Amino acid sequence: MGRYKYSDEERTRIIINFLRCTRDIIDFEGIEHVSIRRISQCAGFNSATIYLYFKDVDELITLACMGYLENYCRTLNADIPHLKTPYEVYMHTWRVFGQHAFANPQIFFHLFFAPHSRPLTELVARYYEIYPNQLGDSDGAIRDMLLSGSLKDRNLKVLRPLAQQLDIDDHKTELINDLTVCYFKMLLEEHRYEVGTIATERQVQRLLETLEFLLSFQK
Repeated sequence: MGRYKYSDEERTRIIINFLRCTRDIIDFEGIEHVSIRRISQCAGFNSATIYLYFKDVDELITLACMGYLENYCRTLNADIPHLKTPYEVYMHTWRVFGQHAFANPQIFFHLFFAPHSRPLTELVARYYEIYPNQLGDSDGAIRDMLLSGSLKDRNLKVLRPLAQQLDIDDHKTELINDLTVCYFKMLLEEHRYEVGTIATERQVQRLLETLEFLLSFQK
């Protein structure tokens, strides 16, 4: 008898099960405790099966970390229709992102600043193929941003409409983008082992004040 062939629906369920197990380990024990062996034990499959669906453990961890963006996407989609200007969209996007990132600093650091075995853009695309509903009703620059990989690419999607309104040339836009992402990375590194609402709000406020400072030279 030949090997049983799973249907596309069954394959998707298996993939989701592996990702759920990865997320559970991250939530309860931390990223550093994730391993192929631990995931396979949780999912009820042998380790070799994982490699039929994922390149390596980094792909599993990164896709599982993408799940932490779900509430961010949901909040952003609910708020964006009420924002009137590119400036409001830009600042609010960072405010919501900062609140989620500083609440889960190690997750967001891994997602956007750790080296990955596959390009992050590819992993983002795969994640939303698995969970298309998590994009919600996003469209335009916000949808482009959510589907981008690196944080620099993501930020440019919402920075460019503001830069056009303020008549900022491409060179200065790229510079503002680089400085913004570098500063955010520094804040995230500082915050990686801090916990609590007060610490999170402090970092969010520092981030927003710096964004306003960078943009103030262009108004």
